[in-house]
Amino acid sequence: MFEISKVFEFSAAHSVHSQKLNPRWAGTSYPKCRRLPGHGHNYKLVVYLQSDGLDDSQMVTDFTHLKWLKDFVDDCFDHKLILGSDDPAFEVFLEKVGILKEGTLSVPFGEADFVAVNGDYQVKTGKVSTLGLDQVKEFLFFTFNNYYSFEKTAVTDFYQRLIDGLAFFRGSPTSENLARFFYKFISENVKPLGVECSKVEVYETPNSCASFSEK
Repeated sequence: MFEISKVFEFSAAHSVHSQKLNPRWAGTSYPKCRRLPGHGHNYKLVVYLQSDGLDDSQMVTDFTHLKWLKDFVDDCFDHKLILGSDDPAFEVFLEKVGILKEGTLSVPFGEADFVAVNGDYQVKTGKVSTLGLDQVKEFLFFTFNNYYSFEKTAVTDFYQRLIDGLAFFRGSPTSENLARFFYKFISENVKPLGVECSKVEVYETPNSCASFSEK
């Protein structure tokens, strides 16, 4: 069995609404990782691919064949605030910043591109000005890109900076859940290459790592 690995790096923030601490082990019961608007990490995503044999280039696969993944990470995770769509404060947060009203997500004073991952781990893209929150929650992942305003004001500048920076994740955006998401996402999308994803690691810091594998 041959195995290769490739590292992808991105900077992002998340709010870990699921955090609960055992003071016996942590020395505190205060879960500061739950704070909004989140805290940041310089993430490192390590992807492992394997195959029984080598291709015509005498490789598992060329590292360049993962450019699609780099583009996805750069566009959808880098410099984003990752929020869990099942966070009890999720809808409150969106209402307070003025982009959710009566169950509808709106792009104020303009429209934006979106990138989403559905339940089959396939990427969906489009342009949106309004979208039902229930539709957004059907996706495993959803983010905005390229907010376009119909006018140039301080308010539209605020919404451009806000909306382009939001990413919604089904589940609490822990490193463990991110590792599972990327494992399944990559596994589905590398099938045409004739290789398998054997493991994914997500580093929040150089010393803190979570991994996921079904092997």
